[in-house]
Amino acid sequence: MKENQQQRPRRRRRRQQHANREVLRRFRNSVIAFLVIALLIVIVIWVAFGKGIRQAKESGEKFGVQWMLAALYPEKYSYSTEQANLQEYFRLESAEDIAIILQDDRINAKGKLYDGTVYFSIDTIRDLFTDRFYVSTEENLLLYTTAKDVIRVDIGDDSKAYYVGEQANPTDYVIARYAKDGTLYVAADYVQKYANFTYDFYADPNRMQVYNSWGTDKMAEVTDDTHVRYQGGIKSDILCPITAGTMVEVLEGMENWTKIKTSDGYIGYIENARLGEVQEVKADPATGAYDPKTDYAMTPPEQRVLLGWHQIFSPDDGTKLAEVTANATGMNVVSPTWFFLKGTNEAGEVDYTCIASAKYVERAHEKGYQVWALVENMENDFDEYALFSSSANRAALIDKLMADAETYGFDGINMDIELTDSKLNKVGAHYVQFLRELSIQTHERGLVLSVDVNVPTESNREINLREQGLINDYVIVMAYDEHYIGSEAGSISSVGFVEKGLEDMKKLGVPVDKIVCGVPFYTRIWNTDSHGSVTSQAVGMDTAIEWVNNRSLPISWDEDACCNYAEKKEASSTYQVWIEDEESMQARLSIIGSQGVHSVAGWKLEMENANTWNIIDSMIEQPSKEE
Repeated sequence: MKENQQQRPRRRRRRQQHANREVLRRFRNSVIAFLVIALLIVIVIWVAFGKGIRQAKESGEKFGVQWMLAALYPEKYSYSTEQANLQEYFRLESAEDIAIILQDDRINAKGKLYDGTVYFSIDTIRDLFTDRFYVSTEENLLLYTTAKDVIRVDIGDDSKAYYVGEQANPTDYVIARYAKDGTLYVAADYVQKYANFTYDFYADPNRMQVYNSWGTDKMAEVTDDTHVRYQGGIKSDILCPITAGTMVEVLEGMENWTKIKTSDGYIGYIENARLGEVQEVKADPATGAYDPKTDYAMTPPEQRVLLGWHQIFSPDDGTKLAEVTANATGMNVVSPTWFFLKGTNEAGEVDYTCIASAKYVERAHEKGYQVWALVENMENDFDEYALFSSSANRAALIDKLMADAETYGFDGINMDIELTDSKLNKVGAHYVQFLRELSIQTHERGLVLSVDVNVPTESNREINLREQGLINDYVIVMAYDEHYIGSEAGSISSVGFVEKGLEDMKKLGVPVDKIVCGVPFYTRIWNTDSHGSVTSQAVGMDTAIEWVNNRSLPISWDEDACCNYAEKKEASSTYQVWIEDEESMQARLSIIGSQGVHSVAGWKLEMENANTWNIIDSMIEQPSKEE
């Protein structure tokens, strides 16, 4: 009995152990069965949705509802993993091309990458930065002119220096070079000496971000790792990956996507959900480049300029000056026609006819007049291109004029170079460079430099009126010859013609205190024959009135031109005259004053009537110091 009692606990333990082993076996079998089933499920899912999962994973988007939808329905919800062709996106055609992102736009112009240096074409420089570079293709020169110096670069693969006078200033890059197609390219770093802009270059693919103006930008932080896409949509090609924490510029917001620009020049789209709050950031402008406005700045005149052109063709010691200015109340500048350009003579020397007179200057000064000697190109037929496109010829002409200024003692020079439309495009840029170089010498000697120009038109843009307003002391806009020899009959200078001419001058950037408005002291008697052929005769104010009075013609007021009008039909001809008189001058001067212009020049002395200068003196006000 006792023995059986001892065996009973052992049997219970063995039964418990057996039960535990059975539970463990069943659990193991259950786990194996679960794993087999799970594996089968994974296999089934992978077979069914593996492509979608791979696409969802490769898209780089974080795991979430969109990720799972993309795995289940890849054709509809998966993000495109296609990379955009960046060469096409940036429109790059060669290994040297550099795409230009100006502000927030990819522009058509391209830069070039040569030997690790970034270059702009001369046309791009003129369009984006400055039009003050002068190029001589015949002399292989790139010039930049300041108020005191002409800075020279010899164009070519060896041009690693710029010269101020004879002083060489070396650079570690070629400054200016020609591409295979003949286009001139200038190193961006050199251009930055003369224009305020910034650029950052990025490779693979070649592109640069350029800023030439600055304001307030809308910026936002990227909140998740994602991609910038070509267009707004998950199926759009990828431009570049972008990481959380990156700041981008916000260009345009839409319902689900935002158009943005990265700091390295990609312009594309990011989902709104991947962007933080938009904030405004003020950009810091580039400074430090040469400032021509400061360099050429002149003190605003405290006195108006009332100038009379004195046309003479032979030496005059000033004995007639008292006679022709007898009624010139208020006139303070006389401009005699003294220098008649000839171009170059047979010896190849720059030449002109000079009829200047020191005695004339003395007598003008006695009357309180400054003398601005007029230089013109209409008396002689010569090649203006050959004169102004040559560095040597420009220098010789300037030296000759400066020597005569010292000899005769005049106070200034009035350049009256008039070019036909056919010559403007060919000669204009070279003439402007001549004026830049001339202004260095006139300002050094305290001489006034004024220039005569026609009212702004599309055809005379090559003479760069804005630049002329910078480098010259005065720009005299000849607001007459609205109708001229060879045109149809009409007024010499309607008020609308004057007003638009002055407005356009100001729009081009010519400072109003430098503008002198040229007014006519003459009119034309027009004759139109039965065949429609038009001829005319220029006469003075008194002569025109005499012509009308001698024929007892009725006079009416032309409201559009703001002048008196008379007409006579005689046999097969029709005579017309838009009369320049006191009334037309008053109307014109009223317009001049309303434009803020305080200076007037009259063409020409002896053609005005006795009261013309009194009207000018009374209506043209002195400039105020505030202006």
